Amino acid sequence: MHMNTLIAIGSDLWFEGTQEGGTLNFKTGVGQENLLFQVGISRASLEDCYRKLGKSIIEWKIRDCSLALFGDQEELRLHFCALEQPRHSAEHVLRGRELRIFRYAIYALASRFTSLLN
Repeated sequence: MHMNTLIAIGSDLWFEGTQEGGTLNFKTGVGQENLLFQVGISRASLEDCYRKLGKSIIEWKIRDCSLALFGDQEELRLHFCALEQPRHSAEHVLRGRELRIFRYAIYALASRFTSLLN
């Protein structure tokens, strides 16, 4: 039986683990419009992202460019873009506790599959 994992990074940012990898969710208000970005990330992409998070300069994006990460070990900028409506985009900056939880979530979701396969 498979159970989904939920990792809250902040009140408006959270990961849901899935059988295929994970979904990063980000809720933001733009003007009078609330947007919910949901980015599916495969296991292979989670592993690649985790490797990039260990570098001093971090640059990573998902293949369809709906999520891109830019930053360093102190501050990480997440750029979300709605593929169906490219003018809908948003950014969220992670520092301190949120950045540590984000790193943990990427690691936990990527390594969970390795553990299950061994």
